[in-house]
Amino acid sequence: MPARAIDLTGYGLPYWLDIERPRYPALAGDVRADVAIVGAGIAGLKLADYASAHGLECVVLEARQVGEGASSRNQGCIVTGLPVSYGALAARVSRGVARRLVALSYHNQELLEEQMARHGIACDYEVLGETLLARGDRGDPEPALASLRRDAALMAEDGFAADYLDAAAARAVTGNPLFAGGIRFRRDAQFHSGRFVVGLGAAVTRSPRVRIFERSPVAALESTGSGDAHLLRTPRGTVSADHLCVATNALVPQLLPALTGTLRAERGQVLVTAPGSERPCRGCFAAGTAWWRDVRDADGRYRLLFGGGRSRDEPDSLFPQYAAGGHRNRRIGTAGFRPTLAHQRRLHAHLAEVFPHLADAPVTHRWGGLQSFTFDGLPVIGVFDPERRIHGMAGFSGMGNSYSNVGAAYLAARIAGAGDGLPPQFAETLELMLAPARTGARWPGPEPTRLRSQPAVRRSETAVSGRTSARSVT
Repeated sequence: MPARAIDLTGYGLPYWLDIERPRYPALAGDVRADVAIVGAGIAGLKLADYASAHGLECVVLEARQVGEGASSRNQGCIVTGLPVSYGALAARVSRGVARRLVALSYHNQELLEEQMARHGIACDYEVLGETLLARGDRGDPEPALASLRRDAALMAEDGFAADYLDAAAARAVTGNPLFAGGIRFRRDAQFHSGRFVVGLGAAVTRSPRVRIFERSPVAALESTGSGDAHLLRTPRGTVSADHLCVATNALVPQLLPALTGTLRAERGQVLVTAPGSERPCRGCFAAGTAWWRDVRDADGRYRLLFGGGRSRDEPDSLFPQYAAGGHRNRRIGTAGFRPTLAHQRRLHAHLAEVFPHLADAPVTHRWGGLQSFTFDGLPVIGVFDPERRIHGMAGFSGMGNSYSNVGAAYLAARIAGAGDGLPPQFAETLELMLAPARTGARWPGPEPTRLRSQPAVRRSETAVSGRTSARSVT
């Protein structure tokens, strides 16, 4: 598609949010709760779900609407595995730890399926698998293929549903000769992420222990002066609570500056084509910086969801948390969610290569999405601020649907004094590999007030960076 044909006027609403959504009141006055949760996305709502099941009263504060952030601006994929190469991680931290991390994501999927069934959330959930592909037209693909072959062999030996695809198999599943091979994760699933997060919000508020307040941004976190209780100030009221959880992903450092060097905010874009009778693919796919999936409409026709199209250090993709003088960067919550013309041109260039017959297809939705990445590609789950006892989940690095259930179950149980909420081997792995204070999560060097280009995570295999991109909304 010619660059001049791209017009962003009227775009910005994610396809996943183009549905009927309930509205919740804004906070007006002062309220009290056992647990205050900042952020009504998948992480915050899952925390409320598990905490309320322990008998805790929860107040959830959301600056916009339920699910308005990264929870509805993604691929809608539920992946099992890691955002990094299985073999590389096994060599770095031991194969046993790598195996338990993948098993943790499998357990997360089981908890997610139980949650959807328990609440009756209809969100087009399907186990169709995900395929990561290596392109054969950009230099020698053999290093990437060797890494994929090794990952598939190791994961299969460890009992995980992963298969290596040679060039013929890759072409058979894509219909495109660009791809030299790949790896397929058979247990991966997809869903309508908007219907899920909206449905979860409606489900948790059926409990008398959970209240959600929209359009209630938190301006400050304070102590009440009595014991260790917390006080959250919003424009029209306050929340006092014994426990506090922050679940705003890329925006966490706006409230907790100490995490600025750990949680890097990056923005990317997605488009969805008009429905057609031909199914563009079956399941989720990724190759380098592009990723895509099929979306089935209610009338049986199919759309293509296509995202990515950027390098990690593109100037329009990086957002510093703070400007010169220590002031919050207010643009992060506005420009971070808007599509840009430069990015759309890159995205269309990738689309034309992967789906040449859809290069001129009508596009119904384009949007931007803001995510949070850690240096090692794994989320941070646990105590964000030990001195003030602030808990949270963030830095999902494109894996929010892969670790948020286990994270919420773990945090809710710890807050309730009910153990770890997970089987012992998983709780130990979570505390070891996903701890917010681990050194591997921090980006090297000081956090600049004006982001200069920073290299992506350097790893030994080309395929690893592709998997990191594949597991993101950006």
